[in-house]
Amino acid sequence: MTYNKFLRYVLIFEAVALNFGTGLLCLAAPATFVAQFAAESLPPVPLELIRWYGVLLWVLTFFVLRILPANDNRLLAPAVEALLFGDLIHLVAIYLYYQARPEWNFSFLLMLFFTVTLATLRSVWVYRYYRNTL
Repeated sequence: MTYNKFLRYVLIFEAVALNFGTGLLCLAAPATFVAQFAAESLPPVPLELIRWYGVLLWVLTFFVLRILPANDNRLLAPAVEALLFGDLIHLVAIYLYYQARPEWNFSFLLMLFFTVTLATLRSVWVYRYYRNTL
């Protein structure tokens, strides 16, 4: 299996299992989503903002699943770059979250693991794409 095909499978997994699933949880049960990271409950307005996060995750899901069938790396490259940019910003957000709540629970570790893993895989893909070694 080529690295290009491997990354496509990773992107499908991320879109369906991570983004669609998390987006559904954020939309349907935002308090449950928050409870994975903190025992404190949130008032109604911040919970509604969590629903907006779910909407963005569904947009990402649609975007990635719409590009992948084209099987064209020229279309995929800007998407992978944008997702990598998001990973890097997400790492900053993880750091800021940890500053506010220095606790290593399962959800925090899982989020950190997926973000670092996806950022690494995307970095390698982007590097190989521009070196024409995919």
